[in-house]
Amino acid sequence: MKHPVFSCVKPEHKDTVLKKRYVPITIVCGLLALLALGGQFAPAPSEELPVRLRLDNKGGDVVFTHSRHVQYVEKDGGNCAKCHHESENPGLTPLPCGSCHATEFDAKFSSDHQTTLPEETCTRCHHAELGKLTYSHDDHAEQYASSCTDCHHDTDIEAEPGACNQCHGEKADGDTPALRDAVHAKCESCHADMYEQKLEGCNECHELLPGKAGTLQPSCNSCHFDTDATPLPHRMDSFHDQCMTCHEEAGKGPFGEKSCTRCHTR
Repeated sequence: MKHPVFSCVKPEHKDTVLKKRYVPITIVCGLLALLALGGQFAPAPSEELPVRLRLDNKGGDVVFTHSRHVQYVEKDGGNCAKCHHESENPGLTPLPCGSCHATEFDAKFSSDHQTTLPEETCTRCHHAELGKLTYSHDDHAEQYASSCTDCHHDTDIEAEPGACNQCHGEKADGDTPALRDAVHAKCESCHADMYEQKLEGCNECHELLPGKAGTLQPSCNSCHFDTDATPLPHRMDSFHDQCMTCHEEAGKGPFGEKSCTRCHTR
C-alpha cells in the first residue's frame, strides 16, 4: 500500500514562484510592443521622402502623390530640381514652394517677407546687383553723340566737360540727383529700346551679379518699372505651370480648365 505524497510547498509559495516567472515574460512582451509601435510611427530608411502631401488650396485641397511624381521625373531623366529649383541638387529637406511663392503678393507680404522667408532665397528676387560696367567713351562720342553736351552739361554749368561723379555722388544731394539716376536719365533718352527690356536690357551695359543675402537690396521696381509687377508667380500659378506644362508635354493626365476636379477635392 502506497503512502500519499504531500507537497511541501505551501499554496502561497506557489503563487510567488509563478509571479516571478511571469514578471520577465511581461517585461519582454512590453518591450516588444514598444518596438512594434515605434516601427509603426517611425519612417523606414527607404521612405525618407514623403509618400503623399496635402496642399491647401482655395479651390479645394489637392492630395499630391509625391512618390509617384518622383518616379515620373526620374523616368524622364530629371531630378528633384525640376520642381524644387532653389538649388541644382536639393537634399532631402528642400524648401517648401510657399517659402518663395506667396499666395498673394500684397502689402503684408512686402512688409513681412524679410523675416518670414529663408535668407538663402533673397537672391531669387534681388538679382540686380550691378557688376562691371561695359562702356566705351570713344564709341559713344563717334557713333551716338552729336556733341559733347548730349551727355555732359554745357558751359552754363561747367566750363569744360568733366567726369559725372565730380558733382553726382552715390546719393542725391538737394537738387543734384544721384550718379546712377543722372546717368540713367541721359542714357534712357537715347536707349529707349534697351530700357523697354527692363532687367534684360541692363546686361547690354552691365555684368549682372547675384544679390548678396544680408546686404541692402534695391527695391524690385527700381528695375521692374511697373510698381504692381510681382517678381515671382503666385503659388497657384507656379503649381499650375509646373503641373499642367508637364501633363501637356506628356499628352496625358489632367490639364486644362475642365480638369480641375481631377486634382482638387471640390
